[in-house]
Amino acid sequence: MSRVVTLAARQALMEQRTFWRSAEYALFTFALPLALLLLIGSTTASGDLPGTNVEGQMIFVPSIIAFGVIVAAYVNLGAKLATLRHDGVLKRIRTTPLPASAYLSGVLGSTAATTLAITACIMAIGAIAFHAVPRTSGLPEIAGGLVLGVVCFGALGVALSSLARSAESAAPIANASYLPIAIMSGIFDPTFSVPRWLSVVVGLLPVRALAQILEQGYTPVERAPVTDLFVLLAWTAIGCALAAWRFRWH
Repeated sequence: MSRVVTLAARQALMEQRTFWRSAEYALFTFALPLALLLLIGSTTASGDLPGTNVEGQMIFVPSIIAFGVIVAAYVNLGAKLATLRHDGVLKRIRTTPLPASAYLSGVLGSTAATTLAITACIMAIGAIAFHAVPRTSGLPEIAGGLVLGVVCFGALGVALSSLARSAESAAPIANASYLPIAIMSGIFDPTFSVPRWLSVVVGLLPVRALAQILEQGYTPVERAPVTDLFVLLAWTAIGCALAAWRFRWH
């Protein structure tokens, strides 16, 4: 077990080096959430949300954190694994002495590190530019939401890489599967409204659940974080089941 942990840590370090050396992955995964935070945040009028005493930026900043988690753990991871499979890299890795569990743990560990870096930058920019600072008592909720979000969307990303038939189709499938849901969940606009039946459907999906858990760390709102927790846990189980069933090395 200690050997597997050591190999996983080394693999995570190597994945991080590869990530930062790849301008495309780093630019899309790291810079996109920060750019959206500044562009949308600076053009959105400040003030309380309609009918509430909640500052709009206190909802928008944690929503962008959720967006960063999704981009890093779902879109980037799924597209990367699909590309590595298409190029035959996964097949060659499977023939090496490196255990499969150590490799996948290292990849997920690197994804978690990238997610933490993105989150730290978003929180810093949100505090400086928009005066959106999380509650001290809400930090455990943010930490727990980040951990569960990385695990949930990481599992879904691994499953996505197996469902995509080619490396070229992985990124379009990922973007098409989460962007409409992110828009309807109010990730980019907290005042965005949808019909009630559609809001119920979106509430059963992990995008809004993660955003609302992170929002609780910034400002307490009248929602059901326990329900959001169960939604994320359910989708984590679904992602793990799909990944275990469909994941292949070649």
